Amino acid sequence: MKRAITSNFRGLHALVVHGDDMNRETLVSVLGRLGLSVTVLLPDAVPPVGAPACDLLLFDADEDIAGPCPAQDWPDVPVIALIGSEAPSRLARVVGHRCDSHILKPIRTTGVFTAILLAVNGHQRRRRHEREMENLRQRLSGRREVTRAVLHLMSTGGIDEEAAYEALRQEAMNRRVAIEEVARGILGAGSAAAPPPPRPGLSRKA
Repeated sequence: MKRAITSNFRGLHALVVHGDDMNRETLVSVLGRLGLSVTVLLPDAVPPVGAPACDLLLFDADEDIAGPCPAQDWPDVPVIALIGSEAPSRLARVVGHRCDSHILKPIRTTGVFTAILLAVNGHQRRRRHEREMENLRQRLSGRREVTRAVLHLMSTGGIDEEAAYEALRQEAMNRRVAIEEVARGILGAGSAAAPPPPRPGLSRKA
């Protein structure tokens, strides 16, 4: 199923880190017409990490504002670079700050909406991907714990793999918890843990 594209930005709070010039004036005007509230900071005033909370960050890539504020300390919001020079050193700042979109200077009334749309939706997609990856890592870790617990029960209880897994599953059902939690409890207790008894009819190791 395709996800809906976010295209309404009314009510969002944008933080603009840019010097006082026509580019900033035009940008603030367009953001206001799109329904965003705006806070403006000079590049050498307050680093973004110490700025008010925002939903969108737009920064002047021509100014070295990264010195006192490493990229990992920036707020986890969509980031848009305002680019006036394509010098490699300046573009490196854009890459370093994991920008979701950019606007070329001189800033005009056209292109700002597109940049915001790409930034907001790209950031949402990246966050979903990160959550999915974390869920996969947790599931993989849980499966490893279950496997180790099954081996432990096979060794200490003299039962086969099927019986050991069934014992884990039954214990999880009885306690109404995830099977990974039961496995962690057994592994945490070590050899002192008494394995759940196998259900009648389940085979033991020969």
